[in-house]
Amino acid sequence: MNRILLFIFLVSLMASCHTTNTKKKDTTKKVVEKPLKNTAQIEGEFRTTKDNLKSFEKGKVSDVKSFPNGLVIKWILKGKGRKLKKGEMALIDYRLALPDGKIVDGNNRINMPFIPFVIGYNMQTPGWDLALQELTPGDFVKIEIPAELALGSKEIKGVIPSNSPNWLYVKVVALVTPSIHNDGITSWKVKNGEGVTLAKNPGQEISFHAMVSTESKPSVMNTRLGNYPIKYAPGQKTIVPGLRKIMKNAKKGERYFVILDAPQAYGSRGYADLVKPNEQVFYNIEIMDIRAM
Repeated sequence: MNRILLFIFLVSLMASCHTTNTKKKDTTKKVVEKPLKNTAQIEGEFRTTKDNLKSFEKGKVSDVKSFPNGLVIKWILKGKGRKLKKGEMALIDYRLALPDGKIVDGNNRINMPFIPFVIGYNMQTPGWDLALQELTPGDFVKIEIPAELALGSKEIKGVIPSNSPNWLYVKVVALVTPSIHNDGITSWKVKNGEGVTLAKNPGQEISFHAMVSTESKPSVMNTRLGNYPIKYAPGQKTIVPGLRKIMKNAKKGERYFVILDAPQAYGSRGYADLVKPNEQVFYNIEIMDIRAM
């Protein structure tokens, strides 16, 4: 349930499984049927469908790729260019449905045309990360995610039953260049803020919420659950080095997605049983306030 709650919080800002090995040999692509040529018609139908997508892809699928782990990708529209990679951020327009076609989640539910998604760090269930690394910008696909790569035996009562496959319909809208990409820090500012920064007034204290995950663990920390934001003032070592650099120039109201290489996070020691030695760490951050101590 934490994975779905985490994603719902993610989209509201903009707005426990290890990633499965993808090095196994894939099955051969095959043409299923000739797709419709009217791209606008297909995308318009998708965006206006509110409740059920059971027969949406009928007559639209051009290619299918199946994987030994049970994942299946069906291309409805084809994009161009290289595949997305772990550590990149894509803007996606998505609907999550059950095998009966019932839509249980989607960015349309918060009236957003798309939401940001950083690939490879368990922002959602493992099937999402695996499938998105097979897509290119412009692709519009149906992804059939087996239960083992979705919630498994867990459930969201009244929404997603246990041991249920998920059908993910997703359009990759664009690939987003990070605003910072150096010294082991990759960062995207997903919302602007206002006011003074710690660099301008080092006598201030900053408070922020953080949802933290890694490639191997979907929930390292989530300060939203207990509503206890992290507090930090210049000179303190209460947060990892990479976050100190981000916080120096942050403003109230800003939101960030941040990937820290191990030297900017927990280094070769890791962190308890939550972060492995030499592991990258992903942060979903909202700056709540900056005020005098």
